[in-house]
Formats: sequence, C-alpha cells, structure tokens
Amino acid sequence: MVQYRIQNLLGLLQAHPTALNPSYDTMEAEHNSWIDQSPFLTDAHKKAWKEGELPLLTSLVFWEASDLVQLRVVLEYMVLVVTLEHLTDSATPLEAREWVNMFINAFQRAPCPQELKGPALLLKQYYQSLSISTNYTETIFSLASRIMSTVDQPYLSALLENNLLLVESVIKEAMDRASATHEALTLDKYVSTRRESIGLRPFLDFGRWIWKLNIPQDVLSHPCIRTLEEHTIDMVATANDLYSYKKEILAHDAEHNSLTISMQDPITGLRAGDRQAAIDYACARFKQCLADFRHCSDKLPSFGADVDTQVHRYISIMMDLVVGNIRWSLVCRRYQHSQSCRDAKTGDLLFNLD
Repeated sequence: MVQYRIQNLLGLLQAHPTALNPSYDTMEAEHNSWIDQSPFLTDAHKKAWKEGELPLLTSLVFWEASDLVQLRVVLEYMVLVVTLEHLTDSATPLEAREWVNMFINAFQRAPCPQELKGPALLLKQYYQSLSISTNYTETIFSLASRIMSTVDQPYLSALLENNLLLVESVIKEAMDRASATHEALTLDKYVSTRRESIGLRPFLDFGRWIWKLNIPQDVLSHPCIRTLEEHTIDMVATANDLYSYKKEILAHDAEHNSLTISMQDPITGLRAGDRQAAIDYACARFKQCLADFRHCSDKLPSFGADVDTQVHRYISIMMDLVVGNIRWSLVCRRYQHSQSCRDAKTGDLLFNLD
C-alpha cells in the first residue's frame, strides 16, 4: 500500500467560514423517506443514494438559506442531475444523447402527469432493464414540475439556459470516452468540458434566486463576473477530482479524472503513474485558481452602490459553493474519507492505495 496526501484546501479558505443549515435534519429525513419508499430502487441503489448525502451537500452550500421550499427545490434538482450523471456515466454518445433529450424534455414539458418524459421515462427504461418493478411516476415528475413552478424569472430562464450547457457537455464527455484512448484528451480540453458537465452553473442561478439578487444582465455578462464564475467552477471541479480519486481508483473508473489526464498530458511534465505528483499538481491548480479569484474580486469595477452590494453577495455565494462542496467531500460516505484520515498537524487528507 502507498500513502497519498491531499493538501488541506479548507485551510486556504478560513476567511470564508460556513456552517450547516438548520433545516438539514428535516431535509435528510424527507430525502431518506423518499428513497425508502421508492419501490423502483434496489437495496443497493438505496444504499448508494443515501451515501451520496445530497441533503448534506445542499445544507453546506446554502447554509444561510431560510426558506425550506427553496432548499427542497435545490435538492430535487440535484437528484435529477445526479440521476442524469448516473445514466450517462458509461453511456455511448448515442445513448447519452437519448438520455439528455429526455432530461431536457422533462423541463420543457413539465408538468406532465399523464405521460412519461424526461427523468421519469429515463428511470423507467433503466430500471426495467434491471427487471425492477416501477411505481414512481408522480414522484419523479413532481421534481421537474416543482422546479418549473417554484423558480421565478429571471432565474428560471438562466437555469434552463444552463441546463442546455450541462447536457451538451454530457454528450461531449461521452464522445471523449468513446475515443480509442484518452491520450488525445489534454488537461485543457478536459477542464473546458468539465466546467459545464459538473453542473454547477444552475446552482449559481439558485443562489441568486434564493437571495433575490436582481443583478442586471449586462453586469452578469461582464468579463470579470464570468471569470469569477469560471474560477468558482474550476475550484469545485478540481477539489472534486481530488477527493473522488480514491473511490474512482478502487472502482477502476478514474480514466476521466483530471489527475489521470494530467499524468498523460505532456504539458504538465508529470510522469505516468506518479499519483502523488498528480495530486500535488491539482492542489497547485486549486491554489492558483483561488489566487486568481481573489485578485479578480479585488479588481472588480463599480457598477453602482446598489448593484455592488448584490455583486458582493453573489461573490459570497460563489465561495459558499466552493467551501460547501469541499466540506461535503471530506465527510460524505460516498468518498470514504473520515476524520481519522487527517494529519493532526497540517489537516492534510491521507489515504492509501495499492
């Protein structure tokens, strides 16, 4: 066994403390009840869904949100996105396109109580292929329907637009996987696709919706704001690749992880198989991204006093996404990192692999 070390990323973010949303216990109980009462899920699927701990992720990211209805909508959207991720994770480009079309149709046609579309049909076909009985139509469609009926404008339009970016990247990832090898997939190409496929942009929309930020579109489109959004997404994606690496290696499913790709891309200068160097390289990328985020934030022009206040709140939401995702990654059962895996002096995360 070889021990690997991930630097303490949370230690870099002490200037942005977060907490756990007080509604966590309620959301956790409701989510687990939904899982337990879903007859189309096998015991193995139920276990996997619970280990994902999506209510915890929601509660760590939107830790200051006070409206339980809004938190439920965020969680339900998360369920739909994770469902799409599971069903396209090893799909061919053609299969991925079919799943994607159904996902988009669910939002375009919601509410649709009589006709199975989108995630409901997607799940039906998937679980029927496993010879599992299904009885979930109302539950699945309530997810897309509640999102469409609860999120108001202009946030809903932005959410639907970012849905399209998400699904386009899902198809692109399927095409990348379908190539004979991953040698042609450079780190830059991976990061560009991953920036959309990780599905973070909709949660920026949710953040503005929850806080009712009326930031003008020309301000949201300002290069500095766009750059801050991309740095936010890149930090979350890089951290996720670091913390999920152990799980993916053990599952023989790490080919599409930036650590693996960085060891194949000549521009990084890393040796093939040097996992610790790849981990350190990813940590350095995270640090640089954080430094660029802070520099860009400090250099923001003024958009007027009222808008500036809202922009500063939006920047805080971005950091909540970063910190919340890292805190979740460190404690969720999905990635199997416990407190005992931390270096007591540095806070670095330690894990072993063959």
